[in-house]
Amino acid sequence: MTHRTHRGATAAAVLALGSAVLALLPAQAGAATELLGNGGFESAALSPWSCVGTAATTTSAPHSGSAALSAAPGAGDLAPCSQSVTVQPNTGYTLSAWVKGSYVTLAASGTGVSTSTWANATGWTQLTRTFTTGPGTTRVTVTLSGWYGSPYQADDVSLTAIGAVPSTPPSSSAPATPSPSATASASPSAPTPTPTPSASASPSASASPSGDTVRVGTAKELQAALSAAVPGRTIQLADGTYTGNFKITTPGTAAARITLTGSPNAVLSTTTGGGYGLSLTGASYWTVRGLTVTGAQKGIMVDASDYVVLDGVTVHHTTMEGVHFRNSSSHGVLRDSTVHDTGTAHDGKGEGVYVGTANTLTDKSDYVQIVGNTIGPGIGGENIDLKEGTTGGLVSGNRFDGNGLTNVNYDDSWVDVKGNDYVIENNTGVRTMNDGYQTHTQQPGWGCRTVFRGNASDLTGANGANAAKYAIDVTNYSADCPTTVTADNTVTGGAALVNPGVPVG
Repeated sequence: MTHRTHRGATAAAVLALGSAVLALLPAQAGAATELLGNGGFESAALSPWSCVGTAATTTSAPHSGSAALSAAPGAGDLAPCSQSVTVQPNTGYTLSAWVKGSYVTLAASGTGVSTSTWANATGWTQLTRTFTTGPGTTRVTVTLSGWYGSPYQADDVSLTAIGAVPSTPPSSSAPATPSPSATASASPSAPTPTPTPSASASPSASASPSGDTVRVGTAKELQAALSAAVPGRTIQLADGTYTGNFKITTPGTAAARITLTGSPNAVLSTTTGGGYGLSLTGASYWTVRGLTVTGAQKGIMVDASDYVVLDGVTVHHTTMEGVHFRNSSSHGVLRDSTVHDTGTAHDGKGEGVYVGTANTLTDKSDYVQIVGNTIGPGIGGENIDLKEGTTGGLVSGNRFDGNGLTNVNYDDSWVDVKGNDYVIENNTGVRTMNDGYQTHTQQPGWGCRTVFRGNASDLTGANGANAAKYAIDVTNYSADCPTTVTADNTVTGGAALVNPGVPVG
């Protein structure tokens, strides 16, 4: 049956609806309430920002208004400026800032939140991140920071809510790092390697249901929670120090990851300097997020565990390596994390990130992604060591600082590639001993088909014994073992971009 409506009634209804919509518009426009105070740095006192090092307002060419933040990192600090604000659980937020300078970082951290982005630009550039708070998130700290010895400016910093999220969304902390293509990675004289998965396609850091959350506040509770972990569960760490060596042995699944999460103020520490701070053995499909590991012999050890994501973690002051993917732990991810002051024994065994095992081809820790991290200073070995027997990994968008290299065990570069079919792209590096990046053949047929593209190397002050210092030193180039070096790699200081005999194009 068709019901007819009187034209007059229809017109009245339309007018009423239009009035209702117009009435709603001002409320919608004002819904994005600014959470940060003094985001434009118009107040010379900087408050409520808290800054470490040299920082003040400047009236010289701000992005908008009459002032901006001007900070000057020293030789051993990043001149961070932070502000902590109250947020709502299970809510989406947009964080943005305008910055200029060398490697300026914008970050947000808190319980269940760890995300960052950065830019290296002489003119004003906007940084933006979106993130979703967890069920227990009530405060988030926003931080601006620079790079050692490089002044930076920031202006118009903003944090606004997007709105409540009805269900747990995918993690937004993965950087938009380009995926290496098979055509870019392949040499005409070599077989096409298996494409490396992109960082944005890596497992979600928020894949477990929000309803199964275990909150812990002591080392004993943490040990018990790790032992009782089941697929789909989130273990939420309160801020504080958790003393001991913590072990994970229960795997999650592709459909139901297990998450261990906390803020950088949730610290796993050992008082003896021995053992592993956090070990995952046979524990595939875990996400470890936001927390800090320090004081152990080795920081985070991933053994025989596939699809492990280490997201926004901090590892520092270990006597040996900081993070190690080992015993055929494939498709692992280390992203948006900080590793510094490893190898404090100063015996050349303190790599920042270590993939595989030396002198063996049986450790197939393949397709590991190391993306968007800050590695260094104080790394007592290579910032990254990629061992023979490992294949197809991605090293992208990282910042390396080689202040700490010892050359005790040939650690004289930021990255040493001994595996096959790696892509090394869009990284920056400062302060090295001899070279920026090196490839080596430790086993026949290995150390081959590496692609270097878009890397910026600063070799200024390199003080190693080698007379010639190169951004990319390919020690085993041949038709059977090629290396691709694209023309968008750059070098400051040193002898040349690449050693003689290696084509650039």
